Amino acid sequence: MCRRGIAEVSTLEHSLDVAKSSSSYTMLHDRGVPHAGAGDVVAKINYFPADGTPIPNSAWKKRYLDDHDEFTRRMIIRDVCTSDTPFDLDQNGFQFLQLPSKIRVSREDSEDTVKREYYPELEGIVKRLCAFTAGLLTGASTAYVFNHVMRAHSSPADKGILDAHGRWQDIPAGHPHVDYAGDAAAIEGTKRELNFPPHIAQLFDTSTRFAFLGAWRPLRTVHKDPLAVCDATTVPDSDYQVRLPEQQQHAWYYMSEMEPHSIVVFKGFDTKQEKPGWRCPHTAFALPDTNDELPRESIEARIVCFWA
Repeated sequence: MCRRGIAEVSTLEHSLDVAKSSSSYTMLHDRGVPHAGAGDVVAKINYFPADGTPIPNSAWKKRYLDDHDEFTRRMIIRDVCTSDTPFDLDQNGFQFLQLPSKIRVSREDSEDTVKREYYPELEGIVKRLCAFTAGLLTGASTAYVFNHVMRAHSSPADKGILDAHGRWQDIPAGHPHVDYAGDAAAIEGTKRELNFPPHIAQLFDTSTRFAFLGAWRPLRTVHKDPLAVCDATTVPDSDYQVRLPEQQQHAWYYMSEMEPHSIVVFKGFDTKQEKPGWRCPHTAFALPDTNDELPRESIEARIVCFWA
């Protein structure tokens, strides 16, 4: 069982933002390739070209894992199971957590079941994580899960297939990104688009701070297309612009053979930005020699936290 580089939940008491919609989306660009260590893998990351201009919605072309071009880079993706690095949500932008073992929601569960049984657990996990973290994410008074997506396919042709519950199915993201843009106007657009219920919407005006988080968990052991997160301390602000930087590595991490009792929580946006972890780039990637493995099954939930 993977124990290094993660925390136990039971112990927890670019200037250019490329918009796909009004809820804006930030792209990331590369800085080269480091050297691999034990337990790490070399995989392709589909960065974006250095054209220097925003990509309008009409020209947007989604990148899939097998869409490689001259901007694709072979990168080392380090395994947190063999890493001695202590990761911190505030500083690095992500944190892997070990959950208590129990049966949790699966693809067979209805939307109502997911919301009734899984959402409260996630809100509790995030609030405990926020209370435990020694840095800026301390003392969140409210955590609210506002949506989720299940992914159980790998081919672009399968994207949008409805499951037995009429649920729209997605496939792993094929390019590094942050789920929210970093400027105030884009965040206002995000709030309008998400149409929060009144008791949550009012907290944006009355709270001293808020943050958007993601919580990603496999529904079965991952052998194909795992999620990688990028250490925010290795990504300067300039790398969120449409350009190809020339120095300093992006440090990518994943958990090998990640199981359903593990989860990674990562930041999409935080109004407190004194530390680099206020946003965290992430992407799926293709593990070598896994074409014959079953498609990855996962659930990703999005959460907003407020500080009174």
